[in-house]
Amino acid sequence: MEIHVRNRLHVRVSERIGDDADGSFLKACREAPEDSHLHGVQSVGDTMFNELQAAHLVAELGGLAEEKQTDVIRRVAKMAQEAAACRGYLYISGD
Repeated sequence: MEIHVRNRLHVRVSERIGDDADGSFLKACREAPEDSHLHGVQSVGDTMFNELQAAHLVAELGGLAEEKQTDVIRRVAKMAQEAAACRGYLYISGD
């Protein structure tokens, strides 16, 4: 899994990160309610959130229980904030 931010022209503008060894980000996505943005993340294939969706994703990640707030989840939330701020996209490429 690779996660990064793209600008409005779809050019990558951030570092690339992956899930941690425990798969905490993907696990949070699988456990999320079906009507959430997190639940829409694909483990295989690509998922892209626009600026409005990225803002919702930030709220969903921030609402996770404290014990689920891993380093990678905090980094994804920050990247989603960056995507929303630059009116770009949070891009998640599954395996």
